[in-house]
Amino acid sequence: MINKTSRENYTRVTAVLSPFSGLDKIDPEVVRKAGERGTLVHKICEAIISNIGEFGSEDVKGYITSFKKWWEQGHEVVEMEKRFYDDELKLTGQIDLILNTPDGLAIVDLKTSYKPSKTWKAQGSAYAYLASKGGYNIKKIYFLHLNKFGKFPMIYEYPVDDNFFLNIFEVYKYFFGEEDE
Repeated sequence: MINKTSRENYTRVTAVLSPFSGLDKIDPEVVRKAGERGTLVHKICEAIISNIGEFGSEDVKGYITSFKKWWEQGHEVVEMEKRFYDDELKLTGQIDLILNTPDGLAIVDLKTSYKPSKTWKAQGSAYAYLASKGGYNIKKIYFLHLNKFGKFPMIYEYPVDDNFFLNIFEVYKYFFGEEDE
């Protein structure tokens, strides 16, 4: 059995995708602030889903309004903010939501970025792979791009394709993994 402390050195999906994200070309302070905003929005959305209530600041009000427009359509949550592990590949990732839909289980990832990222397809592929290792049969992958002005979010759907991310992971390990010498 793998204990929690031995998983501390697992590679995170976001680390694997970071060389392809383009974030290295953006002012680190802008990236830091965007990360803080995203974290706050995720916490507020989690509180809304859990019926705890809504909190936060004016800075994220539009994102929360955007989320609520989607959430109020009615969704059945199976998992929320769940971390998955692949002990063989020593890989980990945290999934925002797994929903039960008419088409089967779906991963939903919440985004507050300025624009969509090419890495989303790979991130969704990774999460579907990790969820399947955890016993979940994922049929759909959705990225919910929340709108900062409170409009209904854009919904991006990506195919469930384990190999897409696993190929990227192999490239990442080749260029950024530990040397075998």
